[in-house]
Amino acid sequence: MALRAVIIGGGIVGCLTAIKLIENGYDVTMIDRSVIGEESSAAGAGIIFPLMPWNYKSRVYELCLDALSFYKNFSKKLVKYGFEDPEFIESGMICIEPEDKREILQWAKKNNFRINEYLFHNRPAYELLKVAQINPKKLMISIKQYLLELGVNLIENVRMSKIENKSNYLKEWPTESNGFIKGDLFVTTLGAWSSEINDDLRNRIYPIRGQVIIYPKSEIKLDKILYKDDFYLLQRKCGSILAGSTVENVGFDKTTTLEAVKELNEKAVDLIPELGALDPCNQWAGLRPGAKENIPFIKQDNFYKNVYINSGHYRYGLTMAPKSADELLQLIENN
Repeated sequence: MALRAVIIGGGIVGCLTAIKLIENGYDVTMIDRSVIGEESSAAGAGIIFPLMPWNYKSRVYELCLDALSFYKNFSKKLVKYGFEDPEFIESGMICIEPEDKREILQWAKKNNFRINEYLFHNRPAYELLKVAQINPKKLMISIKQYLLELGVNLIENVRMSKIENKSNYLKEWPTESNGFIKGDLFVTTLGAWSSEINDDLRNRIYPIRGQVIIYPKSEIKLDKILYKDDFYLLQRKCGSILAGSTVENVGFDKTTTLEAVKELNEKAVDLIPELGALDPCNQWAGLRPGAKENIPFIKQDNFYKNVYINSGHYRYGLTMAPKSADELLQLIENN
């Protein structure tokens, strides 16, 4: 009989973990506190690259390796199944007026990453070639359908409680509605909410709000992602342009603000002056799971030997998710 794996959290990290487990013979149930795929994973820009890997420890980029090739192939698979096209685009990225030129070039040489010198409207820049984007909302819709196709049991709008079992082997995890979810092993992939049900993560994973604004389709064409000073612009296949994002330590508040619109609009117009003639047509916010040095927790729980953690990916859940799922499976198989 297959081991029963329970994934708690339905974002991109949880979904790819579920896929990896069911493909390796586990009976998988996924539980989400709201609707699977509709929290921070769907709120991101969908950039498949850690925006400033030269400023991070090598572990961050290590977890991002092969993400581009994974999503390129995975997108084709989802379309082949007849699901919605996630709009994978191998666009590249222009890093405009970088302050840390030396660090960028040293990092690129060390990692054999191709970077070209570039002029963006007479502003010095670097062109990063191995960068892609995907539409996260469409991706999560298709992944949810794929999970059902694989036979994953999906449970939505169920909130889990903290564990109060004194044994170090957990047979069932309590819900806030006084129910229980039984399993042979459990994986916490709740992102920003992980610390609410797992004391092992208390004060180690925390919410960071990110706001994005959208410009309507116009005559403006962006072939590449534009990046400057922790700000990006990118264009969807439909023609709309995303500008983001803020970085705000405001707890679990997902409210959008006029201050964010002003800040993001000013940065957008600085890069593309023509955007000044457009009014943003949409705005949203998501909560990223912040962690020290942007390094996620992929580990066994400190007390419960059949509870695992795959959380804390901050802004790079999409990019880190494939490798994180691989490592989580290896960890489970080796225990």
